[in-house]
Amino acid sequence: MNQMYLILFWVLASCGRPVPSLYQDKTISLHSAEKTEWVGGRAGVRGTMYTIILKKNNTGIVTVKTLRAEGNIIPFTQNNIGNTITLRGNFQHRNDEDTRTADQAPSGISTENPVPQKLHPKDNWIEYTVKGSQKLHRINISKFTAVESSEEPAP
Repeated sequence: MNQMYLILFWVLASCGRPVPSLYQDKTISLHSAEKTEWVGGRAGVRGTMYTIILKKNNTGIVTVKTLRAEGNIIPFTQNNIGNTITLRGNFQHRNDEDTRTADQAPSGISTENPVPQKLHPKDNWIEYTVKGSQKLHRINISKFTAVESSEEPAP
């Protein structure tokens, strides 16, 4: 019986905050990071929508400068409501026409496609500044949780 209490104590003691301390600092902490795959109306048009929610730990004004998700710099919008910062970014993947093999390409057209420069594919982080300071701070994002889109694909 005492062993069960001891095990229960260690299990409960090991439960921490939802985000490890590696993904937070004095100013902000990562609350959630989600990604949703989407497909457009044109054949081959697809992409990923990223949603990141941060919680401010103080009253400083935080400006996110860079969002890197899965090795790509992502254009994003920032919304500040109370102590919550929401980032929404969209990354359009390469069109299927860009990934044709040599035997599928029309003759006379070069099959060499410039490959976009990617860092490590698991490289996920944000960089931000706090008003009154030019120092860049970085918070790593361990992974993005895949979320299924509730919308039906466009015809």
